[in-house]
Amino acid sequence: MIKNRWFVVIGAILVQLALGSLYSWGSMTIYVSPVLGLPREVTVYIFGVSIISFAFTMILAGDLMKKIGPQKTAILGAIIMGIGAFVSAAVIVLKSSGILGYGTMRLLIPFIGLLIGYGFLYGAGIGLSYVVPIATANKWFPDKKGLITGVAVAGFGLGSFIFNYLIKYLANPQGLLSNDPKFATEMIKTVPMMFVVLGIVYVIVIIIGSKTLQNPPDGYKPEGWTPAPPKQGSLVSSRDYERKEIVRMRQSYLLMFAFLLSAMCGLIVIGSFAAFATSTDSTGKFIYAIGTVDFVLVASAAAIFNGAGRIVWGKIADSIGFKMTMMIMFVIQAILMLLYFTTNVNWVYFLIMTCLIYFCFGGNLALFPTGTSDLYGNKNLGKNYGFIFIGYGVAGFVGAVGVSLFVMSFGGYLFLFMFLGILSLGAAALVFLIKPPISTETK
Repeated sequence: MIKNRWFVVIGAILVQLALGSLYSWGSMTIYVSPVLGLPREVTVYIFGVSIISFAFTMILAGDLMKKIGPQKTAILGAIIMGIGAFVSAAVIVLKSSGILGYGTMRLLIPFIGLLIGYGFLYGAGIGLSYVVPIATANKWFPDKKGLITGVAVAGFGLGSFIFNYLIKYLANPQGLLSNDPKFATEMIKTVPMMFVVLGIVYVIVIIIGSKTLQNPPDGYKPEGWTPAPPKQGSLVSSRDYERKEIVRMRQSYLLMFAFLLSAMCGLIVIGSFAAFATSTDSTGKFIYAIGTVDFVLVASAAAIFNGAGRIVWGKIADSIGFKMTMMIMFVIQAILMLLYFTTNVNWVYFLIMTCLIYFCFGGNLALFPTGTSDLYGNKNLGKNYGFIFIGYGVAGFVGAVGVSLFVMSFGGYLFLFMFLGILSLGAAALVFLIKPPISTETK
């Protein structure tokens, strides 16, 4: 049995660090796309499939945690992630050997292989492991749910920051530029080993982190803490709901669709800010003053704000409740979206606004599990949050594969960002409508 509950937080962060590699796809695709011989607009579907697989597998993770416990569930997820990485390595090796067919099939078969390996399997492994540290840490910290959830999932944001550099080191040790004639040939040599090393790292880090992920004894309460008695109309549940109950509740769908709208705003900006900054005219010249901004600096600073947002917004939710915190965050996010196009005049302004959008986006990953826990109790958080997380899964897939389509549909970035601002206000309106579950008021 864990003697100090803070060890659970350390384990949760370690697990989330490995899972955060999901958002390193933007760095990885620089090396994977040339190896596959496909443009990034096509390979982005591998990332999209991993997001969908992540979200829908998470629904099963809560049930699995109940049957085999949090540790084994997290380790199983790690093994599946590792298998996905190893399958991807094997596919690249077979492609380079020339035995996967000719012509179109030589492009299609490796692409399908990576869809299965680093799309479906890798995403499914993340889905099994992701909810484990969140649900387990929540049970140990009923007095600090928002803060602890934020700290745990901050590891997810920091993980992408770390893996960006690891991927670059493994895939491109020579520091070749992508327009170098030797680039694709050299990547064929290094990318398979990159996948193998990443798979091993995923398994080792998650196994180490999972060692502290044990449920507390039934009825556990932190020393010196007494839960406040439920108030009339309070959104903090006085009982634990099963998933079969919450799927029939209006609150669940308001929360899910608010998650979808808000996450889509952040994800589309994440997927398009570099393309927005580097927009060119018919002669190939940058349209905006921010075209030459250091994107490594922007991405690194934004990743830090992403992680910080999860902690800060989670802490605020502990003080004023998840509903009020969400509404404040969504309104701020809407204002940022409506103003974002004006950042094209100055790189410092662009950097600050991008970091603030990441700060709000990170808050989603702390506030929605906190909201799920408040509404429906801690006991079944793994199962219940998996259902609410469908909203994020849909947003992730659309945000991953639909950025170019959105830009073309709106005729440019000005109307796209205005539309995202409206979506964020829509998320605030949906959360405003959330009321306590009926039985919370009557029991």
